[in-house]
Amino acid sequence: MRRRGTLITFFVLVVALTVGFVGRDLMARRQAAQLAEQTAQELAQSSGTTDDVIMLADHDVTIYTNMGEPVSFADIANGQPLVINFWATWCPYCVDELPDFQKIVADYGDRVAFAFVDVADGQRERADDACQWLVDNGFDDLPDYYDRDMAAVPSFGVYAYPTTVIVSAEGEVLTISAGRIDAALLRGTLNQLV
Repeated sequence: MRRRGTLITFFVLVVALTVGFVGRDLMARRQAAQLAEQTAQELAQSSGTTDDVIMLADHDVTIYTNMGEPVSFADIANGQPLVINFWATWCPYCVDELPDFQKIVADYGDRVAFAFVDVADGQRERADDACQWLVDNGFDDLPDYYDRDMAAVPSFGVYAYPTTVIVSAEGEVLTISAGRIDAALLRGTLNQLV
């Protein structure tokens, strides 16, 4: 009888914890979506655009290649749609989505430009260490860049990692989305852009 009571208590505890974690995750996703919408509105207002249109040119900054060469997002896009992913090696959600991105880059890389921008602040993350991490973990085929000056993060209003930005071939910032990507949704968006 005592064992049965212990099992029931354990089961109730597991269910309660599961419900708590799922609820917390849903709340976090809802908050991330609200913050992304707010960020998009603030970027549109700060760039002086109308109808909430955000243009890449109004927020383009210098980032760096893994060789330390300066480059802009417009240079990377080169007239193609552009997917920018802000990430860091210390971010578990960032690392978790890299295999999905790796497949997407393999499938769309000839028609869409990609920029995986490591948040290389020099304190929590160094560009050299992040570059080596990519090699060590089999992601060295991703087009990696580094926000060494920490200019891109504030320019796009990034407040959480990962954050993914999708830009049309015409330079319009279509989405700024905090949190792990939905690979199927991203593929659907890219299919519409190419």
